[in-house]
Amino acid sequence: MFTLPFKKLKKDTSGATMIEFAFAGPVLLLLTFGFFEFCRALFIQGVLNYSAEQATRYAMVNFEQNNVDQNYLDSVAIQIKNHARDSFILIDENKITDFDVTVAVNPGDMTKTVSIAIDYNYSMIMPLVPQSTFTLTGKSESFLIQ
Repeated sequence: MFTLPFKKLKKDTSGATMIEFAFAGPVLLLLTFGFFEFCRALFIQGVLNYSAEQATRYAMVNFEQNNVDQNYLDSVAIQIKNHARDSFILIDENKITDFDVTVAVNPGDMTKTVSIAIDYNYSMIMPLVPQSTFTLTGKSESFLIQ
């Protein structure tokens, strides 16, 4: 008499789908959220590189080639930084931790170079995962030639 309910349960498959989903569902959700998080990080990395490259292009066109005065180079660096900030698309400017614009002159042949590095403090927004942050960097470097 006691074994009769267990025989019925052994043949009953009405809850099998729910049990299978209980095992597979969290894994699928984790993979889905992880994919979107990876795409978001890749997008922000692309925006940082784009901004640095746009600022480098701006620097290549908008400078006086014969002027090597340090005050002039500092003002050019500020203009370059402002131009890079104008090309930030859909990212939080408050998370930019380091924005380095270096305009240098080689004293030997008087060639000018500009290098731009933008650091962004990326924090994950994926639920149920401990909040981890890491730094994304966009870089660009070029000669200033007219």
